[in-house]
Amino acid sequence: MEYSMIRKYLLCVLFVLPVLCANAEWVFDSDAKTLKQGSVVLNNVTVAGTKLTIGDNKGNATAGELDFSSGIADGYVLDRIADDAFNGNLNVTKLVLGDTITTIGKSAFIGCTNLRGELILPDSLTSTGFHPFYNTAIERVVFGSGMKQVNNWFMKENSALTSIKWNNVITSIGERAFEKCSGVTTFENQFPEDIKVVGTMAFHTMPNLTGDNRDLKLLKLTSLGDIAFQNCGIRSVELGGGVTSTRNAFFQAQKLESVILHEGVQTVGGDCFPYCTSLTNLVIASTVTTVGDCMRNMGNAELHVWWKGVAPVGEITTGSYGLLAGKSTAVHHFDIAKKDGWAAFAASLADTNVSLTLPPKDTSLSVGSWGYKGAHKVVWYGFPAATQMIIR
Repeated sequence: MEYSMIRKYLLCVLFVLPVLCANAEWVFDSDAKTLKQGSVVLNNVTVAGTKLTIGDNKGNATAGELDFSSGIADGYVLDRIADDAFNGNLNVTKLVLGDTITTIGKSAFIGCTNLRGELILPDSLTSTGFHPFYNTAIERVVFGSGMKQVNNWFMKENSALTSIKWNNVITSIGERAFEKCSGVTTFENQFPEDIKVVGTMAFHTMPNLTGDNRDLKLLKLTSLGDIAFQNCGIRSVELGGGVTSTRNAFFQAQKLESVILHEGVQTVGGDCFPYCTSLTNLVIASTVTTVGDCMRNMGNAELHVWWKGVAPVGEITTGSYGLLAGKSTAVHHFDIAKKDGWAAFAASLADTNVSLTLPPKDTSLSVGSWGYKGAHKVVWYGFPAATQMIIR
């Protein structure tokens, strides 16, 4: 009996001790400038008071998992990971940050292609430098409440990423932040509604996005970069008047179904909606004065265009791939400056394929010769500015 108990005790020590050691506190050696947990040793660690900064551990010097959730002995805390700290380190496979870190420097984990699993950014983290997790294999990222800005190239070219959980305080998403994160299928919660900046190519090539959180209300947006949502699986967009031009932001967004451009938007830019083959509802603010070459190769779906306002302000011009189509030879003329202009216009166009040409010197809309290359059936509606409309 006694031998059996001893045997059980020894087995417990053999199997449990390694697990406990794996979660043991880190130990800081101020003389050697190292931070150690088991067999993992981090070099070039500096201290200010009790706050530690991890410096240069590039190359493949550091092995295994970096788990800081167990804390650091003697009252020290991890405060910062410096610029380029683990740049290109292929031995880093996991990162658990703990709840004391405030800053991750630029390129801190760039090229750590074996860094996988879940990345939870704690509430204590308030900033990162450019491209901190570019070209890694992280599969899920969770933004803590301290992060208000997602910097340029944040997690660019990470095809392993499948899920993003936003916080509700992010106001800026930088250039190419999630470019070519083609594996993303899920926004776990609502896209931040306080977003003011979406940078160039921020969500370029994210075509597999599905689910219920693909309806973006960008009502506070002031800056929208080129091809920001090109080939992205968003379903609907409301764009506030802080962005005066849409330019080519939604090029080839093939799952995009509805777009509402609110008062203040002035230009529907060239190449804005080409290849948006699912687009069926487009609401255009009465403040729009220019429509570029924005609608070509849109497939065979029926498009409903709603002009928000009794009449547009000033002259409206379009490029050669403008808002109405050349599929029908019918041409209708209306004086839309008259009080009943839009009502008559809408009534005549309901359930028909037509193009519109009006004298350019009047308050008018002039349509280019190519339209949709005959690809769309166009149903055009006008309604009073006071009318409220919800598409989705």
